[in-house]
Amino acid sequence: MSFSNRVKEELVRLPLGTGIEIKAELAGLLLSSGNLTIDNRGVGLRWESEGAQVARRLYALLRKGQEDLQIQIRVGDRGQVGGTQRYHLAIAPQESLGRLLEELGLVEKNRFPAGRVPFSLLQRESPRRAFIRGYFLGRGSINNPESGYYLEVLCEREEVARDVQKLETRLGLTPGIRSRRKFWLVYLNRVEDILTFLNLAGAHRVLLDVESSRIFKEMRGTVNRRVNWETANLEKTIQAGLKQLEDIRLIAVNIGLNNLAPGLQDIARLRIRYPHLTLKELGERCKPPVGKSGVNHRMRRINRIADGIRREGK
Repeated sequence: MSFSNRVKEELVRLPLGTGIEIKAELAGLLLSSGNLTIDNRGVGLRWESEGAQVARRLYALLRKGQEDLQIQIRVGDRGQVGGTQRYHLAIAPQESLGRLLEELGLVEKNRFPAGRVPFSLLQRESPRRAFIRGYFLGRGSINNPESGYYLEVLCEREEVARDVQKLETRLGLTPGIRSRRKFWLVYLNRVEDILTFLNLAGAHRVLLDVESSRIFKEMRGTVNRRVNWETANLEKTIQAGLKQLEDIRLIAVNIGLNNLAPGLQDIARLRIRYPHLTLKELGERCKPPVGKSGVNHRMRRINRIADGIRREGK
């Protein structure tokens, strides 16, 4: 399985969210990879993908609140030997589809496709997160961190790419934009931005894998530069940091970081963001600052919570 598919596999398993989040994710998915059709009956929709799970996600999003929507699903032939199976979804022009597309900001009231990011739907951060998740599911890819840090989403028109770039910027990212053949790409090539994107989209398990990969790369470089200097202490620091991240990952997956006490939430998120810092440096970034012993105390509490989860799982 490709690394991109690993990210998408995690994203499609997320709960559907609130009404506005469902609409925002739908808008992202359909704007990135859906095709609107127009005839004398109105506006229809066609969509296809190689991913069965993304197809199921789209179907669930469309069905939420639109139970009367008539949707046709077909699995395409693989074609040549080794070819990839494709999943096709079609919705003929109907009143409920027209209402939905207008609510998503994908068609104007005159029933012509708008073809732009619906910023009126994305006034708050939660629908913005849902939109970039949907857009990535439709036309996104990410490198395996072992080969480099790069994430991109594909846009068929420059104005859509500019909209997506603006939206990602509002979310605190620093996206670049460039053309490739007849398409436009909005990309992130800084590991900090990629980690933030994964966190915003909801891919927390993969985020921790990327972070672990970064730690190994940074530590490997440090070891190469300081091969004969404090090797034993360096190894101890690496193992301690990885163990802390492993505990945090276990808690995030099983009970969620938001369910920790505020002080533990803060130190867990700081450790994810700054895996290379010492306990003293982590404490200096707390608000208000915390001493090294205080940080160590919080880390021990996190470790005890993680050990409790491990015992329950046996």
